[in-house]
Amino acid sequence: MTDNKLNKDEKQAELKKYRDLVLATLDYYIDNKEMQIKTADFDPIEHFKGLKVQTEENYLKGRLTRLKQWFRDLTEMQIEISDLKFNKYLQDKTKYDIDIFKSYFQRVSKIIEKGKITSDNQFNDINIMLDQLCHTEPLDIEKIEILNKLIGDYEQRISKKTRKPTA
Repeated sequence: MTDNKLNKDEKQAELKKYRDLVLATLDYYIDNKEMQIKTADFDPIEHFKGLKVQTEENYLKGRLTRLKQWFRDLTEMQIEISDLKFNKYLQDKTKYDIDIFKSYFQRVSKIIEKGKITSDNQFNDINIMLDQLCHTEPLDIEKIEILNKLIGDYEQRISKKTRKPTA
């Protein structure tokens, strides 16, 4: 068995874990009124309830990758603003020993070690880290320079790909 392939029981356990984590995250958003922006044509409570229904559908259809991506997307803001009480909420509500900040810092470290950003998700992770570092005293100038170089290199590669050759 390779590291990337889960057996049936492991996949079911992962599916349940990520379903529970996504549902808990959505409950956190529903319970925290200050995180909701209601407009004439958008009701966040109804939106989050709809996402809960979709989460159950994804769970029943075995869509582990989608649940993991949703969890990552839904927790991005908490990581960005360092909402430590959110991590505690997830642990208390789901009983999973999870540290959303640990996996985030591991992802950033791997990107730095590799010396290259290869996806938009990695680009977003590096941008978040760079923003945090620029607002933290004392400034880690060396790390800021490394992250800026990674971002610049990625943006250059992307712009070369999207540029149309002139005829």
